[in-house]
Amino acid sequence: MRLLFALLFVACTTDPYRDWPANTEVFPWVFTPETDLEPYEEVRFETETWTPLVDAKETGLYVLKSIEHRPSAPDEVITHFETRPTALDRTDPWLSFAGDIMRIPNFQDPPMATVEDLVDGGLRIGNLETPVSPLHPTDPNALSQKFGLYAFNAPVAFSRQLPFDVLQINNNHSLDLGDEGFVATQEVLEAQGYTTVGLDDNLVLAEIDGLTVAILAYTWGSNVDAATSSIDLAIVPFGRPDAPVEPGRIADDIARAQTEGATHVVLMLHWGYEYEYYPDPRFLQWGRRLVEAGADVIVGHGPHTPQPMEQCAVNRPEVVPGVGTCSVRTPDGKPRDAAILYSLGNFGTQLATLPLQVGIVGHVSLDRAGGVSGMAWEPVASVQDPEGGRVVPLDGRLTEDGLSRESDRLDRLMGASVRRTR
Repeated sequence: MRLLFALLFVACTTDPYRDWPANTEVFPWVFTPETDLEPYEEVRFETETWTPLVDAKETGLYVLKSIEHRPSAPDEVITHFETRPTALDRTDPWLSFAGDIMRIPNFQDPPMATVEDLVDGGLRIGNLETPVSPLHPTDPNALSQKFGLYAFNAPVAFSRQLPFDVLQINNNHSLDLGDEGFVATQEVLEAQGYTTVGLDDNLVLAEIDGLTVAILAYTWGSNVDAATSSIDLAIVPFGRPDAPVEPGRIADDIARAQTEGATHVVLMLHWGYEYEYYPDPRFLQWGRRLVEAGADVIVGHGPHTPQPMEQCAVNRPEVVPGVGTCSVRTPDGKPRDAAILYSLGNFGTQLATLPLQVGIVGHVSLDRAGGVSGMAWEPVASVQDPEGGRVVPLDGRLTEDGLSRESDRLDRLMGASVRRTR
């Protein structure tokens, strides 16, 4: 009996996870909800509980939100992101990411030539949030008359020289022009030399410096009823409060990618709540579940404004979960770090406010032993110059008061310590 007690005592005292709380007892599952929000701050399209232009009150509030935004978050969320990730390790291979690539009014051709040097990873990935169908009108008035107010279509010339290798094309604007426009967009992009992900298959494998990177792409939903389409958009209802936070299909796809030889798994997620400066705790829960499922890099876009990023420890018992830490366990017990970039904002836009006209390029370095070794960000801005609309490095426009203030805000939000300088 004494031997049994002794063995039990040793087991309890040597368990490296003995101080860990249950997930449901700690942030981000436990937090203090915000109070005294303005009505427009609480309206969220991705909850899929109302219909734009049909539900007049919600539509009006949402338009106001697109102008005023939601800069606040629960106290625990703000405190949590005061912990900054490890800076980019330039001795390792790295990936570069951009968020929502939207149509730019009167764009200068090429529209992104001045930022090509910023997107300099060994693999460059972005989310193209506009069709580029030659079969459909590009004039906004003609588009809205035929397809509705929120339908997009950019001229084929717009996508001709984007500084990316891989373009995600499944997002809430994929079906703006129906299946025909979606397929035509993919055909244009593939003919222009891009690899696309999100139509036919939501998995792409790419080689970078001896590593095999899997890119998997998902969207919260579609502006057009996806039931009218024969195309699988890889929809996961991230923003719906009634939907469980369970990896499900994504976990199966990660396992498939690893079986096909992936050394690192990147998830490109069109998720989040639009016009909000911080991710809702729900998305922090999603991030942890997806890292547990095997994701090494999670890149979010959709909110149209940059949101903070974090480093997540995997199988590191000394990093206890809670406010200021992201820490999970997996059955394989192998230590690694993962990167979660909740939103990169816009990489080209016609939206009207400065916080929506700035975005970031995200960089993630890959640890050859598995996981990631560091992260960095650098800002860009959509501007209208006499030559036309284009995307430029924000650092080159700091003499302009509004953009200078946005640069300072991003330093506070994202972390000046991991802002990449050149």
